Amino acid sequence: MTRIVLLLALVSSSCVAAPSLLIGEAVPAIVPPPAAIAVRVLSYKGEPLVSAGVEIRSEGADPLSLLTDEAGMVFVEWNALGLSVHTEAAAHKNSNLALTDRPTDTVEIRMAATVLEGFVAGVGGRLLEGATVMAGGQTSMSAADGSFRFIALEPGEISASRAAYLDGTARWTGDGVVQVSLEPRTVRALHVGGPEARGDKWVELLQIAADTEANAFVVDIKDETGTIHFDSQLAIAQEVDSVRSKYEIPALAATMAERDLYLIGRIVAFQDPRAAEVKPSIAVHNSDGSIFIKNGQSFLDPTDPVARQYAIDLAVEACELGFEEIQFDYVRYPDGFGESTLFDGGSSEEVRAEAIRSFLFEASKRLHPLGCAVSADIFGFITTNRGDGGIGQQLEMLAQVTDVLSPMIYPSHYSTGWFGFTNPNDNPGPVIANALDDGLDRILGQVILRPWLQDFSYNAAQVRAQIDSAEERKAGWMLWNSRSSYTIEALNESDSSAAP
Repeated sequence: MTRIVLLLALVSSSCVAAPSLLIGEAVPAIVPPPAAIAVRVLSYKGEPLVSAGVEIRSEGADPLSLLTDEAGMVFVEWNALGLSVHTEAAAHKNSNLALTDRPTDTVEIRMAATVLEGFVAGVGGRLLEGATVMAGGQTSMSAADGSFRFIALEPGEISASRAAYLDGTARWTGDGVVQVSLEPRTVRALHVGGPEARGDKWVELLQIAADTEANAFVVDIKDETGTIHFDSQLAIAQEVDSVRSKYEIPALAATMAERDLYLIGRIVAFQDPRAAEVKPSIAVHNSDGSIFIKNGQSFLDPTDPVARQYAIDLAVEACELGFEEIQFDYVRYPDGFGESTLFDGGSSEEVRAEAIRSFLFEASKRLHPLGCAVSADIFGFITTNRGDGGIGQQLEMLAQVTDVLSPMIYPSHYSTGWFGFTNPNDNPGPVIANALDDGLDRILGQVILRPWLQDFSYNAAQVRAQIDSAEERKAGWMLWNSRSSYTIEALNESDSSAAP
């Protein structure tokens, strides 16, 4: 009986054993149960990115779109066949990560920031230093090579502004290098002497600008007498007793800005009888040691380091207080000096041209990073003369280191025979046209050419003839009158004051 029970037990156990494998069948894959994994998305700074987009792709499943939480986290189900993680976030480059093995810890994805690189260009594509560039709430300033760079920026509009130019914009799509091109500002300016930049005369000049096409003033910072017309704190200005405070630059600049007027500051660089007398070590001398004086003018030595620094430091001080452009006048050797005239660095043509070029180069390197443009007044005949005119002003060399060149093309200053006229002074319009054409032929596309025009000893028709010649060449212009008294009848009405 016992034997029968044992046999039945063996038969019963054989009925529940695993079935035998058929030859040719594969062993079924062992699939682990689903398991959640954590993904943290970090910014380029390593901080959690909130609301970053995360797209999960895996074989055999529809794409899954998620947004990161306040900790920069999302949680996704693991797929044994692997996952592809795609991330997107504002101001960051898209990121892709493939996971083939199930992570044992949180997956951290640190995204790279978008980078905008660009350039600011002016006349003829010339790269501009010192332009203020704005994009996505960020602000930068273009470097010496015109370049600018933004980190973590979304695609959108880029704007740039720069003294002597109109504001410009460009659009960045999120890729590639951007160039923001600026068009020169058309300046129609009146000269304002230092004493005239306040009081009743100042009010009168502001009214002229409100009623006419004039849109800028050239205000004396330091004039031909060596007088400084604001409260300069420069030690050398105090030493030579040159400060005669006439106006407050910040208030002046604020008034100009309110009226959308362009503010240029004029600095007489090397004609300075006050400094020459009080500090003769920086003056031009005769061979006998006396100070060089001709036609009542005495000059500081353009090759003397202290004389050069005086003008540049004054320009920096005025720029920081509110001027938009610094215009250097008398930026030259004295005319009519002879072999017995002494200069620290010499006076050959090569030395002269380099002395003036290098001075303006140094000034530009100081002023451009502060946002100020640099201009230089030159003799009118320099636009025609191929040399340096005996005074260090060589047109092509100066065009390389300034934003604006302003030839003083007063018809009364040209002698018989110039431009084919027996009396150039009787032909104001054609004289301006010829002088500008000569200059534009040589430096077009390199620098802004903005002439000084004559508003003294002329009637309204003669003043207007000069303006029209400048306007035809899109050159802009500045009217010179030493007393800041202008022929209003020669000026067109402003757009706002013109009758409908």
